[in-house]
Amino acid sequence: MQELSCTWVPGTFDIVRLKVAGQTVEMTATRVMRLFGPQALHDLYLKGSAKLKVDASQVALLG
Repeated sequence: MQELSCTWVPGTFDIVRLKVAGQTVEMTATRVMRLFGPQALHDLYLKGSAKLKVDASQVALLG
């Protein structure tokens, strides 16, 4: 398992910046929810950032 860090891209309303294993990817909040489930956005909306535990197959979906 790896830790995936999620934050909002400054100046946007729906773009999320994801960081895992030295890789940074930006995608829409809708796509993040589809890939990782609604719990992925829960802390993001409430706190502005979120940390998720993901496995290698989920990391592969980011590429």
